[in-house]
Amino acid sequence: MSININLINGESIKINEDTYIVAWKYQSSLMASNADHYYLDYIFKGNFEDGKVTEDDEENKLEGLISAADWISIGKGNKNSLKTTAVLSITRN
Repeated sequence: MSININLINGESIKINEDTYIVAWKYQSSLMASNADHYYLDYIFKGNFEDGKVTEDDEENKLEGLISAADWISIGKGNKNSLKTTAVLSITRN
């Protein structure tokens, strides 16, 4: 498996089955008991293969994850997050 996430700024990020990905979804709650009304919840954390991706649907699963997430981070220990609206396309090598 080798998939590229192509960004609107022209950069490309290569994804393999052992690529570590963290994905977050934006949440908001006016009912929060403290002042923290805006936050992100993890929706996926692990190697891409942890999502039980098969050769038949790996591109589809990545598209689904990116569609469901608001922010992603690619690579273990990566301190940079990527807003998913910055993704232009996903291509298979």
